[in-house]
Amino acid sequence: MSSQQSGSKEILTTKGIVEETVALLNGKYVDGKEKKIGIEVEMPFVNKKDLQPIGFNGPKSISAIFNFLSKKGNWHALEVENNKVTSLENETGNITLEPGGQIEFSSAARKTLGELEQDIGKYFSDAKAASEKIGLDVLPYGFHPHLSIDDCPYVSERSRFKALKPVFEAEGGYSAWGQSCSVQVTLDSPGKEDAFDAFKLGLILQPVAAAIFANSPFSMGKDSDHASWRRHKLQELDSPLYKVPDALFEPGYSLKDWAAHTLSVPMSFIVRNDAYIAVAPNAFYEMIGKPLPELAHLPQEEQYLTKKDLLDHLTGIKPEMLLKPNLLLEFRAADLGPTPDHWMAVGAFWTGLFYDKDAFKAAQEYIAEWTKEERLALRDGVAKDGLATKVGNKTVQQIALDLIEISKQGLSRSEPEAVQFLKVIETQVAQGITSAAKAAQILEKNDGNMTATLKETFLFNPKTEQAEKSKPAKKSDGQGFHAGQ
Repeated sequence: MSSQQSGSKEILTTKGIVEETVALLNGKYVDGKEKKIGIEVEMPFVNKKDLQPIGFNGPKSISAIFNFLSKKGNWHALEVENNKVTSLENETGNITLEPGGQIEFSSAARKTLGELEQDIGKYFSDAKAASEKIGLDVLPYGFHPHLSIDDCPYVSERSRFKALKPVFEAEGGYSAWGQSCSVQVTLDSPGKEDAFDAFKLGLILQPVAAAIFANSPFSMGKDSDHASWRRHKLQELDSPLYKVPDALFEPGYSLKDWAAHTLSVPMSFIVRNDAYIAVAPNAFYEMIGKPLPELAHLPQEEQYLTKKDLLDHLTGIKPEMLLKPNLLLEFRAADLGPTPDHWMAVGAFWTGLFYDKDAFKAAQEYIAEWTKEERLALRDGVAKDGLATKVGNKTVQQIALDLIEISKQGLSRSEPEAVQFLKVIETQVAQGITSAAKAAQILEKNDGNMTATLKETFLFNPKTEQAEKSKPAKKSDGQGFHAGQ
């Protein structure tokens, strides 16, 4: 989830608003500046005994994790709401929360993938230490594998989520956001003139990444028959917040056209005095220059949309690829992977394609002849069929291998030491297998026992059935969850 942006409190008018939106998207981007890489990893922590998700308060909770990390001395409070710490920071990045209690690590922007690996390693080590002390672990899947949305907490301790709850309910989106976890990568655009072409390319390739990194095969304790149930749930959402216009992929569609589109999308929330306030789901453009009834309790000058509100809006829309202010590219399609190696592979895949000019050109040429029908087949097929999805006369497996090779060549020129980060997906895709398929195989091996499967795939301390049986018997603490119960 995007955080609020800093910006001007200047009140907006409709005159020249499209041009002003273009200017905000361009922001401070300067050609030739040093490019950086950022990564976000969302994780669902659970009680390792009963696999229940953690809430905000209690001995096994978000607060317990935050307290442990703070006492270690290297994490400090970033946000405090109603006397409760809701985010942390240190030199590696920030730790924030998602609506369903997922904990998100957002790295600092780094020059190299090697530096990013160090940050992820430090966070992983800290999160593991906290989990072992408190009695938790992480189920590293793109979607809660065994719980309904009613079983998940709602983090109303964050004022943003408290304000957004009616928005989620109206669009039917809480199930998707409250149960899902992803690995997202943020890159600088390859160049000012190439920025919108890079955005288009990224949008077209998001489904390929969704297939490569598919890792949400389970829902409600059963095999969902999908490679990425997370993607399926997001595609079910019928809201302009998640859509991109078909015209975007046609010749001549420009950054200015995209700016106009963003103004037609409803605004989810508005921030005043550090408080998040839900607003009626009207197009942003229609709200400009009018006092908003939801802000009637504030002084009159604070009741109108400002440039800062527009900045927040530009990061609050939710397509699977986003062009953010300062021409930042945010890649959102990858499920949470089962290991840090998989998380690094997400960053390496996109960096190799977009930070080397020859690789970027090769990727553009690779998809140049794709028809609308092929693009839609790719977009709509991979949630269920993953690498086996057919696009024209190729499978997504073949497409993915070709793109991994292009990325590999790009990294060999831009950061040769980082080529190793592609190995885990190169091997899997060559075998025609995904992390989702591997997890499904473990479930089958365990005769459909979801509890055993999930414990065997814990992120920090995976446990096998045999290892459990070899331990001294303890007094039972209740029946675990099993598929079909």
